[in-house]
Amino acid sequence: MAGKAGATVPDAVAPPPRHPRFPLFDGLRAIAVLCVVAVHANLAASGAVGISFADRFLSHLNVGVTIFFVISGFLLYRPFIAHRTGGADAPAVTDYAKRRFLRIYPAYWLCLTALTLLPGLTGVIDGNWWQQYAILDTFPLHSGLGCSGAPVDCGLAQAWSLVVELTFYVLLPLYALLAASLFRRLGTRAWLSAELLLLGTLSALSVILRFTELIPVSTGWIDASVLGSVLWFALGMGLAVASVAVGEGWRSAPIPRLIGSRPLLPWLLAGAIYLVLALWLPANPFLAHTSTSSGVTTFVLDRGYLIVGHIGFALIAALLVMPAVFGETGEGLPRKILGNRLVAWIGLISYGIFLWHYVVTLQLAGHGRPFLQVLGVTLGVSIPIAAASYYLLERPILRLKYRRLRDLGGPRRHRHPLPLD
Repeated sequence: MAGKAGATVPDAVAPPPRHPRFPLFDGLRAIAVLCVVAVHANLAASGAVGISFADRFLSHLNVGVTIFFVISGFLLYRPFIAHRTGGADAPAVTDYAKRRFLRIYPAYWLCLTALTLLPGLTGVIDGNWWQQYAILDTFPLHSGLGCSGAPVDCGLAQAWSLVVELTFYVLLPLYALLAASLFRRLGTRAWLSAELLLLGTLSALSVILRFTELIPVSTGWIDASVLGSVLWFALGMGLAVASVAVGEGWRSAPIPRLIGSRPLLPWLLAGAIYLVLALWLPANPFLAHTSTSSGVTTFVLDRGYLIVGHIGFALIAALLVMPAVFGETGEGLPRKILGNRLVAWIGLISYGIFLWHYVVTLQLAGHGRPFLQVLGVTLGVSIPIAAASYYLLERPILRLKYRRLRDLGGPRRHRHPLPLD
């Protein structure tokens, strides 16, 4: 398995005690955040709709968000189920909640406050400060347009995905409790099948809920929460279930054995699926354009494109993650890329890059700069800021995630293996 224990690192980046680390996931975070930066840089360079093949290829790199969600599904759910095959106990819900809070809020608050106070930048809009600081601004709770709900120059418009992530954080312990109650008496093989079936069922219901009107629920609540993205998180959770089963000795199972020995295969398949989607989907992500009788081009949501894109992105993300889950860490080209020190470091500070890059692309938009120039400037500005955010704020605060308040004045007692989540 790719999960290992051993190397000592600061508590800030340690997984739950006695749980293995999956070191290649840092590299996966780097790929995910670079995809997100690239799609926004392309929009800043070419406008909302590109016409060249390069534009079509770049405009769907918002698949990076899907990769982030699959990563979260795997890394956060696996500690809850590791005990099924003799692994460490599941984390206490209070400890889990503290870690999630420290991971997401402080760096976000810093960015939001800076964008609100600095002249020429926009953070809080429409007076909607409490929802934005709570990372709930995409929910239909406020009469304003919201940071992510209108074409405004809001430097944190990309934070819609943090709202989805946050709702996943809240619901995951509840799902873990439900699954534990349902499958407590099952052996490993029966548990594996039953849990994958449950995750598949919930994913199908989520797709139906999001893309049809069969269930009369406001789309604002579905799209803004994990309810509309269950498939993406569930694929990561399913890989976590498979990882735990493999840890009990199922290395000879066909799929883990194939991926372990040929890690490039799932990446090639993911690339092929992405190429097909880039050629078939509209140039503007998930939007189909039609001309009215007056000759004016309008944009309408097309359900077919939405569903195919949603499922296609899920497959791409899961395939990219698989080599980091199954097999030895250093074997094969994908694992060598993910294990590269620079790639892993970018993954380490990826949250800061995600938070700060979009405001840079906003400043560069509309000036006719080529894509590579916009991308280079965006990374050149956001990476140093993200590094400062990580080393000066995130890492010191995250040291608290495994420490009790009464222990803060005393010596640190232990160190744990990696990674960020």
